[in-house]
Amino acid sequence: MLVPAVVDAVHPVPVIAAGGVADGRGLASVLALGADAAWVGTRFLLAEEAAVHAHWRSRVRAACETDTEYTTVFDGGWPGAPHRVLRNSTFEAWERAGRPAAPGRPGEGDVLATAPDRSAIRRYDATPPTSGATGDIEALALYAGQSAGLVSATCPAAEIVAELTTDAAHALARITPRP
Repeated sequence: MLVPAVVDAVHPVPVIAAGGVADGRGLASVLALGADAAWVGTRFLLAEEAAVHAHWRSRVRAACETDTEYTTVFDGGWPGAPHRVLRNSTFEAWERAGRPAAPGRPGEGDVLATAPDRSAIRRYDATPPTSGATGDIEALALYAGQSAGLVSATCPAAEIVAELTTDAAHALARITPRP
């Protein structure tokens, strides 16, 4: 496991574990492995306060972990940065074309949508679709982690935090030795 190795290597620097943490069990597991905290991403895409486009939110809600891909394809504005996204028409067209590098990808530079500030969102841009974006939302960078299969409920962020901490406390209590 990577978390204990990182904790040991950087001690006494605090470690925040990331990846796959969407519920209290995930939080409890990284804490049990020695992390000081967890970075929770995908779960908060369904927070009521998240400025996430309704299509993106519905795709996350319906996704499972095998619907995501770790890639660098949506790199416009952030070259070479790896990320995890939901498979969509842009990803699949790029894959069918043999995964070519920029600028030779299918539809490179096509304007697909307009952001709420009226700026253009182009195919392969790193810009995700926020609330109020219009256009071909399905073809944009729809970020989601492998924990997508664990998230389905939209609720306030405060409820998500409360649920994470309560469920983590219960999970940790189950594995903590009793005197």
